[in-house]
Amino acid sequence: MDAVQLRNLAATLYAQLAERDTERSAHAALVAELKAKQLKIDQLTHEMAILKRWHFDRRSEQMDVMQRSLLDESIDADIEAISLELEALKEKPASPPKEQPRRVALPAIFPRREIRHEPENTQCSCGCGLERIGEDVSEKLDYTPGVFEVERHIRGKWVCRRCERLIQAPVPPHVIDKGIPTAGLLAQVLIAKYLDHAPLYRQEAIFGRAGLALPRSTLAQWVGACGLRLQPLVDAMKALLLARAVLHADETPVPMLKPGLGKTHRAYLWSYSTSEYDELKTVIYDFTEGRGGVHARDFLGSWSGKLVCDDYSGYKALFDRGVTEAGCMAHARRKLHDLYANHRSEIAEEGLRYFAALYEIEREAREKKLTADGRLQLRQQRAKPIAEALRQWLTRQRGQVPDGSATRKAIDYSLGRWAALTRYLEDGDLPIDNNHVENRIRPVALGRSNWLFAGSLRAGQRAAAVMSLIQSAKLNGHDPYHYLKDVLERLPTQPASRLGELLPQQWAEQQLAR
Repeated sequence: MDAVQLRNLAATLYAQLAERDTERSAHAALVAELKAKQLKIDQLTHEMAILKRWHFDRRSEQMDVMQRSLLDESIDADIEAISLELEALKEKPASPPKEQPRRVALPAIFPRREIRHEPENTQCSCGCGLERIGEDVSEKLDYTPGVFEVERHIRGKWVCRRCERLIQAPVPPHVIDKGIPTAGLLAQVLIAKYLDHAPLYRQEAIFGRAGLALPRSTLAQWVGACGLRLQPLVDAMKALLLARAVLHADETPVPMLKPGLGKTHRAYLWSYSTSEYDELKTVIYDFTEGRGGVHARDFLGSWSGKLVCDDYSGYKALFDRGVTEAGCMAHARRKLHDLYANHRSEIAEEGLRYFAALYEIEREAREKKLTADGRLQLRQQRAKPIAEALRQWLTRQRGQVPDGSATRKAIDYSLGRWAALTRYLEDGDLPIDNNHVENRIRPVALGRSNWLFAGSLRAGQRAAAVMSLIQSAKLNGHDPYHYLKDVLERLPTQPASRLGELLPQQWAEQQLAR
């Protein structure tokens, strides 16, 4: 080949190489575009799956009834369409047979009223008389509305005819002076409203069916008076709470009516409690107009201990002034659990095994009723190596998943808070998660569909005070009704110096002494 032919051949080869580079660039761009689209599809699918769980599952994290009502129409249409497409692609597994529920025997302490059913004619068609050989018995539970009982307080008048002196026993003190309710009735109204989630207008109807007209305005006045009289007990409980070294904190939204506008805005109920390992069993609620971190700082004041909480930014300022952060391993686990529940992610399934091993160790410590030193030793020997293996596994997986994916976000949540999440390994008094206080705030989430909204800031704060006493009584093993009834009976004459005797933590001992 001469020089001209060589130059032409070289030009042809260069052109072919350039064309291949162009094709490779186009292919790489197409692959990148497909990856980006797939990532977006995965994100939307993940969000839709979580939305579906919020819509259909009854969980403490679900939207409240007012929020859900605004989205139901579009959500129902989207979820139904996606469900039909998925069902067309999947084989439906055979559903296991449902276990038949067992009927529980009715308590023997309930009074029985016999209703006998016998044939109208005990003569057989053949002419012989029928003989009774046995009977079948079935029990049905009946209910009669509550019966009111009137206490007639008769105060005799005694007079001396000679000196004309009149003697009469004093009027017994009550929480509501010159009112008609006893401490028992007041306790029932408070328990129904703040524990059984029955608003006052429903209680008004219940009392009406029992034969007594009690306007909700009157019931509201009783609730307001009781809230004011019970507040000193809550203040005393708060002082005890802030003397502990380990606390839990959580918050949940509660709609609050905006005065004068007839609309609601989002207020928050904060929950602070002692640890499950603490001898002091206390939970205190704090109702605020917002979720800003200033509310947590105002409640805790100068307290500087170890705070078990989630990753909400409102708590961050506390960690700059002496409070030590302890993370919630349940929140980290929940990120992976959502991936597994929604997508059957193999990565999430593998990660959940590490969390299961850590929780198994905590279950074992709880069953053995170990002390703080015993828990610390067990965690150091068995949990710490598992936690380190989990950290290494999260680090490896992070480099293998794309940025912005749900898996990457779940991994980053754990790695970004690793020091706080594993702080319990170095302190036997710290729990592994924040579930203890979340269980205390769950009754509020369950009651939101009945409350609809708090009428005012003062009403929310009153509710927080009463619920603090009710839930603390339950934590200490007391029946909330009997506790509140006894407290309301004794509170008018209880000296301020002995107010601690009425706290749920000491109430049982006081009862034995009476």
